[in-house]
Amino acid sequence: MSAMDSLSIHGAQLSRREVLQAGGALIVSFSLVPAASPAADSASTGRSSGSLDAARLGSWIEIRDDNSILLRTGKCDFGQSSIYTAYRQIVAEELGVPVEHITTVVAGDTDSTPDGGGTFGLLRGAQSLRKAAAYSREAMLGLAARKFGVARESLSIRDGVISGGGQSATFGKLVVDADLRLTIPVRGDLTSFFGLQVIGDPPLKPSSAYTIVGQSIKNPILRPKISGETVWVGDVKLPGMLHGRVVHPATLGSTLVSAGKLNRPRFPTAKVVVIGNLVGVVAEDEWEAVRAAQALAAGTKWSDWKGLPTHGKLPEHLSRKVNWDELPATKSPASKGDAAAGSKASRRHEASYFFPYMKHAPISPTVSLADVKSDGSVVLHTHSQNPQFLRRGIATMMGKPLSDVVVRTYPGSGHYGRSNGGNAGSEDEAVLLSRAVGRPVRVQWMRADDMQWSTSSSTMLSTIRIGLAADGNIETYEAEHRGPPMQDDRLIGAVLAGLPDIGAPTPGNGNGLQRLSLGSRTGGSTT
Repeated sequence: MSAMDSLSIHGAQLSRREVLQAGGALIVSFSLVPAASPAADSASTGRSSGSLDAARLGSWIEIRDDNSILLRTGKCDFGQSSIYTAYRQIVAEELGVPVEHITTVVAGDTDSTPDGGGTFGLLRGAQSLRKAAAYSREAMLGLAARKFGVARESLSIRDGVISGGGQSATFGKLVVDADLRLTIPVRGDLTSFFGLQVIGDPPLKPSSAYTIVGQSIKNPILRPKISGETVWVGDVKLPGMLHGRVVHPATLGSTLVSAGKLNRPRFPTAKVVVIGNLVGVVAEDEWEAVRAAQALAAGTKWSDWKGLPTHGKLPEHLSRKVNWDELPATKSPASKGDAAAGSKASRRHEASYFFPYMKHAPISPTVSLADVKSDGSVVLHTHSQNPQFLRRGIATMMGKPLSDVVVRTYPGSGHYGRSNGGNAGSEDEAVLLSRAVGRPVRVQWMRADDMQWSTSSSTMLSTIRIGLAADGNIETYEAEHRGPPMQDDRLIGAVLAGLPDIGAPTPGNGNGLQRLSLGSRTGGSTT
């Protein structure tokens, strides 16, 4: 092994960096492959965007000389425990080690994890780690083949021990006293909605050979939560921290006419902050901040805005007053045939359905703690499903490079799909208040803030047409869905303050989950 300069492994490169004084490890870092599109965001083309140095904190997998393994993932846990159970099983399966060898999982924090993108369950979330593990396994086999002086094909792995040619060694023995770097190919934009993905085709273990995936294992995060040891986002405190609340307008398009005044003797430590249409208050005591915000709201005046119909008139508005030809319709890749032209159905059924705006409200209101330093850099403590995308939004709002924004994540209350765009609601407002007063500020939304201003699923109109054959079987099925892009991930505080933001969602700008475009249609024949 001492003569090794580098070793090519299915498109990855294994190299020795230096001899260590004590201990050793194999560190899995990445090499960014330029995006194919010439219009790719600059954040996907180099380190200048604030991307992590993956040879250091941004490593995916670290195999240590004591046979323990550390995983890093930018995905966050949202109550499913997948990154602490399923992710460990998937990596252990590909490596060929007991799942207990994976002793540490570092998740979410943007300054210590390699990838971005929302959790999106196991479908997208674990695939990059699975490939990283497969690359790592092949690297360990390559190391063993050189050390043993045997062919790679003659080796086998069992419980983290590689054997062949009458010799054997643990993973830890193979990396002892060596600083090894396995550089794997990735593509994407770290702070985009979907983040980075590991590419290439390392040999993946067939499901027929699985011995770990699918088995029951202990969930390591349950006991700390039950015992009260877990630090939840609401528990985080910083020296000199103030408490903040924001007075939100009644409607989306309201503008500030005048902010209310506070009675100084009644609220001795409270300070009002006004940035554009953003009205907030900070105080030394949280209850003082709550009461001050209520008093401030009573005297704050907003313009009227009637840009949207009421809930009862929304179906008619969508069906008759929206120009669905503004954007081209999209057709589902699952469509087959022509349901309208090719049907010989003897009977037809048609119905229309209205899907209202649906609130992705959490069990408890969102809470964030922001610390804007004197140089303008930001450390943000929050509960986010997509911290790298949130990082991008904060950097855009502040006019700072990505490298000046760090997002730290913690467990928080459960919710469904609420912050897959990164922001849960109060993060940017905490940042703006902290910048205004020069101290860390903790902002917890009240329930009314959450229900009115947090992310909602878009409204939708659906028309379903079914053609039945003479024997009663379904011959054709056609579904037409009309609705806006799925969600608006702009930061509420940035919008109210009139500061730069990532832009409203469109089918082409990549902001928000663009599953359905305006006028999208699916349909097809079942014959």
